[in-house]
Amino acid sequence: MILFADDLGYSDIGCYGGEIETPNLDRLASEGLRFTQFMNCSKCAPSRVALLTGLYPIEGGCNGPPAQMVNGMTIAEVLKTAGYQTWMTGKWHAKENPVKRGFDRYYGSLKGGSNYFEPKGDFMEGDKPIKPVTAENRDTFYTTDVYTNEALKFLEEHKEGESPFLLYVSYNAPHYPLQAWPEDIAKYRRKYLKGWDAIKEERFKRQLELGIVKPGWKNSQRDPDVPAWEDFDRKDDADLTMAVYAAMVDRLDWNVGRLLAKLEEIGVSENTVVLFFSDNGACAEGAMWDGVTARNKPDTRNSQAKLGKEWANACNTPYRKFKRYMYNGGQLTPFIVRWPEGISEVNRITHEPAHIVDLAPTLYSLAGADYPEGQKWEVPHEKGLLKDWTVQPLSGTNMLPMLKGEPAEEGKYYFGHFQAGRMIMKDGWKLVSDGHDGTVQHLYDFPWELYEMDTDATESHDLAAQYPEKVAQMDRDYRAWIDRADRLTGVKSHEWYQPRFTDEQRRVADELADDREMKRLLKERKRIGLKIVEELEAMKLGMKTVLGMAKVPMSYFGIVEAGRKYASKSRSLDTLYRAWDEKVRESERFCSQKGEIYAEVWAIQERIRIRLPADEAD
Repeated sequence: MILFADDLGYSDIGCYGGEIETPNLDRLASEGLRFTQFMNCSKCAPSRVALLTGLYPIEGGCNGPPAQMVNGMTIAEVLKTAGYQTWMTGKWHAKENPVKRGFDRYYGSLKGGSNYFEPKGDFMEGDKPIKPVTAENRDTFYTTDVYTNEALKFLEEHKEGESPFLLYVSYNAPHYPLQAWPEDIAKYRRKYLKGWDAIKEERFKRQLELGIVKPGWKNSQRDPDVPAWEDFDRKDDADLTMAVYAAMVDRLDWNVGRLLAKLEEIGVSENTVVLFFSDNGACAEGAMWDGVTARNKPDTRNSQAKLGKEWANACNTPYRKFKRYMYNGGQLTPFIVRWPEGISEVNRITHEPAHIVDLAPTLYSLAGADYPEGQKWEVPHEKGLLKDWTVQPLSGTNMLPMLKGEPAEEGKYYFGHFQAGRMIMKDGWKLVSDGHDGTVQHLYDFPWELYEMDTDATESHDLAAQYPEKVAQMDRDYRAWIDRADRLTGVKSHEWYQPRFTDEQRRVADELADDREMKRLLKERKRIGLKIVEELEAMKLGMKTVLGMAKVPMSYFGIVEAGRKYASKSRSLDTLYRAWDEKVRESERFCSQKGEIYAEVWAIQERIRIRLPADEAD
C-alpha cells in the first residue's frame, strides 16, 4: 500500500518534528522504519514518473509538465504479471489513463491540483469520466476523504485467499488551494501566532531530540525573501493560512488511520508493506493571502489560497528552499516503511540515502516479479501518444537490504533535474545548482555548489571552491548522464534546460563572450533594442513584459521579439526592426565564419536571449 502525499513539508508530521497532530503516521513510524535522506524529484509530475517506472523523470519522458511515461513499465503493469490486483485512487498527473497503464481499478483526478470540496474536470472512475460531486454528497465531499473511501471499498472487496494487491492512494493534500473542514481549521486557529521563526526553531529542536537531524547540523537560515515574524503586519491572516494547512495535514493523517485499521480488519496487516512519503517539499509557489482578494481568503470553501514562502520555509525545516528546487528543502521527504514480517527492528531511523526511483525495483523484489528489460512493451493506444518502446534498465536499486539494516550501496549515483535546477550525489557528496525560477531562461549555467551530506545536509557550507577537481569530475558525470537521458527521449536539455552546454560548447560560449567583434555587435543590438523598447512603451500597447512565476522584468531581447507584430504601425519602429534584424544576421555570419560549433552555440543563445530576465541581458 503506497500512501503518497502532495507538497508535504519535511517537518510537518509529528514523527519528523512537526507540531501538527499526526497520531496515525507517528504510529506507522513507531512500527516501522523512518528514512531521513529519502529523495524525491522536487515536483509533482516528475516524482510520479519516478515512482511508477523506476526511471528518472527525464529518462521516462517527463521534463516537468505531465507527460506520457515512456521507456519503461509502471509498477502496476509489472506487478500484474506476478499475479497482483492493482488499484489506485487519487491524483494521477500523467497523460495516460491509469487503467491503460496497468491499474485494474481507478477513481480520481487525472489533473494535478484541484479543489477539495468542488473539483471540476478530468475526474474518472476507471476510464469513464464522472462528475464526482452530486446533490447527495455535496455536503460531505472532500477529496482526501473520498479518495480514502474509494480505497476502503477496494480493500473491503478483497477476499481472503485472493491474489495479493497493490493499492496506490495518491492524495492531493496538502497541495494548494488551501481548503479544509471548518472543524479541522478551528483545532489549529491561533496556534501559529507565535510565527514562522518560532515554529522553525521549535521543529528543529524536536528533530534533534528525535534523531531526525544529526548533532552538529545547523538549521537553515530564514529564506532571504521571508520577513522576520516581528516585522510582519498581518499576523492573524498568516495564522489562519497555516491553520488551514495544518488542518489539511491533520485530515490526511486521520484518513491514513482509516486505511491502517482496514488492513487489520481484513487480516492482511502483518503481510502488507505500507509506504508513506511525499512528491516534493512544501510549496512556495504564489503568495499568501494579501488580505484583499476575497477568493484567496484561506477559510472559504472555494478559496485559492496558497502557503507562501513564509510558511513553506518553516515547513521544510531544517532544509533550504522549496518544491521545484534540487536543494534538500525541495527533494527530501519523510519516508516511512512498515513491514511487520520483514523489518525486525522497529521504530528505527536511518540516515542512509535512498531515492524514489529505488521503490520500483524494491517492490519487484518483494513481489517476485520479473522486469522485462530490453523487451518491447506495447500499451493501449491513446490519441497523440506512443504505443510501444523498448524497456530500459531501471535507474533505481533494490532497497530490501537497507530495510533490514544494511548500509547503502557505495559508489551509487543519484541524479536530479528539473528545468533550471540540477543535482548529482555520490558517496555523501552532493553537487547542486540553484536554477531560481525554472520557468525563466538563463544564458549561462548557474554555478555548481558542493556539500558534504554527512556533516552538512542542511547545505550551509559550499565547498566547491575547496574541491575544484571533485566538482569537475561530478560535473562530467552529470553531463554524461543527461546526454544518455536525452538520447532516450529526444529532448535537447542542453538547449532548454541546465546544463545548457557541453564542455566544448561552454568553452566556445566563454570565447564568444570575450570576443571584441561579438561585443561590438551585441552593443549595437542593445542600442537599437532599447530604442525599440522606448517606441513600444510610447505606444501604450499594454504588452506583457514580465517572465515566469516570479514575474521578473523581461529583457529588451524579449520585448523586441514580443513587439515585432507592431512594427508596421510606425515607420520609425519598422526602420528600427530592420536595423535590429541586420545586426542579427551580421552576428550569425560572424559566428558561421568562425566554425560550425560557434554557429551552434550562437543559435542556442539566440533562443535563450528572448527569455532572459532584464538583469541578465548584458
